[in-house]
Amino acid sequence: MIFAGKLTETLSIYKVEEVQGRTGYKSSSEEFVCDVFAERMKNKENLVVDAGELFHDLELTFRLRNRRELTETSILQYNGERYRVNSIDRYPRDNEMVIKVMKINE
Repeated sequence: MIFAGKLTETLSIYKVEEVQGRTGYKSSSEEFVCDVFAERMKNKENLVVDAGELFHDLELTFRLRNRRELTETSILQYNGERYRVNSIDRYPRDNEMVIKVMKINE
């Protein structure tokens, strides 16, 4: 069970849709869905060297109330940064979910 006092972080959920034009060209568009409150649980940083390049991965874990709008293809915005959803663990009995997100490198 999540107590309301722990939900201190605000996440903005965006839904990604692919739109296909008459010519067959596909483009993706993002549509704002809603803002939700969450509890930030932990973060995990990795430094990986691959083919002589250094990659820095940042993965955050949040716990929030169960939301149907949040899917694996959603984009989250937290503190001005954009994150991709890696995994969603739903616990319907407790009406909560735990999500792991990874920062999008642009």
